[in-house]
Amino acid sequence: MTFQMWGPIHIFMLLSPIAFIYLLHITTRNYSYENKKRVGIYLSIIAILMLVLRNIEIFVLRGYKFDYEIVPLQICHFANFVLLYAFYKDDKTFFSFAFLFNMLMAAISLIFADGLENYASLITFRGFAYIFGHILIVVISFWAYLNGFIKTEKKIVMKSMILIDLLVILSVFINNFFRLILNEASNYFYTAKPEGGTPLEFFYDLGSLNKIGAFEVNIIYVILYLIAVPLAIYIQYYIFFTLPKYIKNNK
Repeated sequence: MTFQMWGPIHIFMLLSPIAFIYLLHITTRNYSYENKKRVGIYLSIIAILMLVLRNIEIFVLRGYKFDYEIVPLQICHFANFVLLYAFYKDDKTFFSFAFLFNMLMAAISLIFADGLENYASLITFRGFAYIFGHILIVVISFWAYLNGFIKTEKKIVMKSMILIDLLVILSVFINNFFRLILNEASNYFYTAKPEGGTPLEFFYDLGSLNKIGAFEVNIIYVILYLIAVPLAIYIQYYIFFTLPKYIKNNK
């Protein structure tokens, strides 16, 4: 089974989060806060187990050799651990991070899923992890929003923005480390190059690859990335938190 953009599998990827969020919400709406917290933890663990199986498959198929893809530092891989920690500690900053950043990136990965066309078959742990892993991030994050886990404010949003920008900058150095020391073409947080077909490609094309000795970075791309992502986060904060309060207070 192969993937085709805007084919049946892609349509399923786009529509199923809505159905899953609705079913999960009505199933758990009468649960206590603590029981809902447990549901969030269990779902996050399922997502992590899916990632582990994917990584084992990659490790085996690569001849039991190290591959940068098994290090869970990519945005949506990292998101599973963010969600687990957020539910376990009931941490508002991590919930904000997951909802305003990880959910956005997972949704983008579902919409711009061109990379799946390179998979010889989707009937693999890697294929399942891409499809259901991204769906789970969107479902868990939005379900958490509907059930009152994400109670954010400007102060928390600012912390999320700073954390994200620090991780983006750090990923530039990690990608160069993997390339220079381990000879691995890693692309954590897509700072080496954007995922094909995504809006980030426009930013990448505005710049060019800059070399500082052996260090490589598209400076214009990274700067625009550092501006665009916090802006997208603030827009979501306004839509999901500020605007509803404004409407409620002005009825």
